[in-house]
Amino acid sequence: MIKLRLGLEKAFKIIKNNKTEEKDTKENFYEQEDNLFKNPPKWSVIAQYKIGPVNYYVYRGEDNLVHLYINEPKIEMNIDLLTGLKKDTNEEERYLINKYKSGYGKIYPLIIDPHIDEISYNGYTNNISAIHKLVPSRWIMVDIKLEKEESDSLVIELARKANKVVSLTTPYIEGITDDGNRISVSFLNEISHFGSNFVLRKYPEKPLTMSDLLASKVLSPIIAAYIWLLAEAQGFLIISGSMGSGKTTLLQSIASLLPPYSKIITIEDTPELKLISPNWDSFITRPKLPGSEVEEINMEDLLKYALRRRADYVIVGEVRGREAKVLAQAATSGYGAMTTIHSDSPEGVISRLTLEPIKLPSLFIKSITAIIQIRTLPSLGGKAIRRLYEIDEVDDEELLNIYKLGYQTNDIDNIVRKSKKLEIASNRLGFNYNEISEEMKSRIEFLENTIGKSPEDFYVSLSRYYVEKYGDVL
Repeated sequence: MIKLRLGLEKAFKIIKNNKTEEKDTKENFYEQEDNLFKNPPKWSVIAQYKIGPVNYYVYRGEDNLVHLYINEPKIEMNIDLLTGLKKDTNEEERYLINKYKSGYGKIYPLIIDPHIDEISYNGYTNNISAIHKLVPSRWIMVDIKLEKEESDSLVIELARKANKVVSLTTPYIEGITDDGNRISVSFLNEISHFGSNFVLRKYPEKPLTMSDLLASKVLSPIIAAYIWLLAEAQGFLIISGSMGSGKTTLLQSIASLLPPYSKIITIEDTPELKLISPNWDSFITRPKLPGSEVEEINMEDLLKYALRRRADYVIVGEVRGREAKVLAQAATSGYGAMTTIHSDSPEGVISRLTLEPIKLPSLFIKSITAIIQIRTLPSLGGKAIRRLYEIDEVDDEELLNIYKLGYQTNDIDNIVRKSKKLEIASNRLGFNYNEISEEMKSRIEFLENTIGKSPEDFYVSLSRYYVEKYGDVL
């Protein structure tokens, strides 16, 4: 205990000295925090909120870009508190203890902020960047700086939290931290020109459902009802879009509509999907580590394994290679299949699937039910919004457009008239195709009544819906 205390005292002395050396009121914006953020100019502040004892300010700076400022409790770190010799007496002390124990260091306030989706540091400017829910699909600058030694230490700690080691021989790693966050880190200048860097994607605290996307107007209840029918009828759905467009979020939301009594298997490189189904199996790949005899387990291996577990639906987080062929085989064998792929159009999806390294035969292309395109679009005020942009059914290798944002009337009759897959869905679900419009109306009504519901309430409503429709099979 004495050695630990002496070690902490030495560390605090170094931190205090560093802070003294860095202090420069003319050049350092942070020294103005008391004046600026206790009474911030109304024209510059976009949003202000508080989490525990920490104040957060989203503001537009002199560069006209959006920034995030974080005002943490200003109390001295107490060695007795950190070693447990003294019990915390207030919220501020408790916060500092949790921050110290977390291992996240300076980025801890971003970890506990539910508005933050991703955190990035590249070493170029020393500043942290983040994806903030109030400024979707845009990286904003966070007024937190990391010095070189701090970034090196943090990268090592992030790797440790993912039960991995980053070093000169293994200069980069990817993994999942013990609290579920996805990390990608590199160490020193071995592969990065600007030194140690990282990207951390936070695991969602709660599972997103279709009610969340409807509330955000990503899509309409009519389109959601159409997709729901295709998905429940064990169709093969592919969601495409660019990086950060919301593909995984849409995939998870569609999966939230599947019958609660069905068995769902998800397969991912890193776990991002979080379902509400009680019959959910989640599998993740295992890479081969340098110098290790541990065997690699890839998506293709897991797909073959999943097909022996009597699943009703198999969901692959993203297809990039040969696993697409196995997923297509599953779709032709009667399994419901869903996945995402990087592409800017349905035509681009077909091209990617038919070319190397996927090279899907034409027979399997025909097994695709529909390609759903989601995009990030510019909006008023420079913000970006996510919208379901287009849906195309695959009809004998030809693309049949069912919906396109801003081009077609968004009504039931228009979709039923165009679609060829709804008839197949009605046959699989056991009702007459002449009743398809009424079936759509029933599902639209359910979706409209669940907009904004919590995941728990949504699940209860969904279970009740299926019991009333198909009988007490749960």
